[in-house]
Amino acid sequence: MRKYNKTVALLLVLCLTLVACSSGNTGNGKNGSTSNSGGGATNSNGKVVELNFWVPFSGTDGEYMEGMVKAYNESQAEVKVKFMNSNWENYYPKLQTSLVSNSAPDVAVAHVSKLASLMPTGKVAELDELATEAELDWTTFSENQLQVTVIDGKHYAVPLDTHAVIMYFNKKYLNDAALLNEDGSIKMDQSAEGFTEMLRALKKTLPADVSPLIIGSNNVFTYWIWYALVNQQGGSVFKDGQPTINTPEAKVAMELIKSWIDEGLALPDIGDQSYDIFKTGNAAVTFSGVWATGNFETNKDLDFAAVPFPQLFAQPAAWGDSHTVFVPVQDNKEKQVAAVKFADWLAANGHMWAVAGHVPVKTSVLESEAYTSLPYRSSYADVINDVVYGPKLQNLGSIEDTILESLVEINYGMSSVEEGLAKAQKNAETLMNK
Repeated sequence: MRKYNKTVALLLVLCLTLVACSSGNTGNGKNGSTSNSGGGATNSNGKVVELNFWVPFSGTDGEYMEGMVKAYNESQAEVKVKFMNSNWENYYPKLQTSLVSNSAPDVAVAHVSKLASLMPTGKVAELDELATEAELDWTTFSENQLQVTVIDGKHYAVPLDTHAVIMYFNKKYLNDAALLNEDGSIKMDQSAEGFTEMLRALKKTLPADVSPLIIGSNNVFTYWIWYALVNQQGGSVFKDGQPTINTPEAKVAMELIKSWIDEGLALPDIGDQSYDIFKTGNAAVTFSGVWATGNFETNKDLDFAAVPFPQLFAQPAAWGDSHTVFVPVQDNKEKQVAAVKFADWLAANGHMWAVAGHVPVKTSVLESEAYTSLPYRSSYADVINDVVYGPKLQNLGSIEDTILESLVEINYGMSSVEEGLAKAQKNAETLMNK
């Protein structure tokens, strides 16, 4: 297993947060690409409403969304959507600049965790009146995903999905260790100790070069897993918009993660290789994003299952984010209404987007044969109710990054759990007061 210099890995930890929605995908993404495919006919007024649509999708995510745009353009004659896919690394600075300079697209994707950072521009349109004209019914969306798009009682985005951290496991390894029930679920006590005992049992039966668990111990997955475990205890990482990091729940969660590494149940210092380690059969269990599903299923020799993040404490909880579609402020209301109709169409055809691994947000889609017939996806769809979203903070990303830095130091043994959490609390408070 390739080792990383610890200091370098720590310095790079902020860059590693870009793993979300990109690292799990393979394929030739069309970053910075445009597409006009389909559409182009005139409506009853003799003209077509043209919409510029910006997205930040890497790899196969970009290809799937481009396919959805093509399908939408071919499904009707009144609107033509022009697809523009930008590099993830540059997307949000570019989007924010376009908003403040009045050069924004007609419609765009934003992670719900980024929505608060776009609001100060004053160029994110409130959607309630537009939604009425577009005949969008908010009650058709999952409440957990819908409520995080509401700010001061008003809707500002249309949710497309949930993409959460879930659990994947190698069915052969667990079956060989007699750790599978007849229904295919893992045979273990539903608790932190029960999960750890399951890993210990696995270790006794696995080949020497196979790890019971693989997680990104020096990247953003550490934060996401820790975040879920804190919330499962009834704790929180933020309360009333303020960081609450140095808490008993946070300590228990981090001690659990560190114990897996210290006992040799999870490999340390693996960089961003967790996807490939599990995919190639060198780990029995992993916590990863739903976007990894498509990656894992490309290995036809990998017999795996995908299930919601396990409940190890008093209540279910998982880290997650959502892709949403928002409409920039502009004078052309016809375009804005068309943009809302397009966003609603994307959500209503969420089975197409689910091929990328994401969980749809409309009940009609979740219950459709088109979705339930997809392999793996419906097995973890219940995570949609378990996701605990972060607060609506403009600088949420930078606060999460500083917390992550301290958690990685704990994993490396560079600080104790107590020292690391105290440092994270202090640094987060400093950022909040800037």
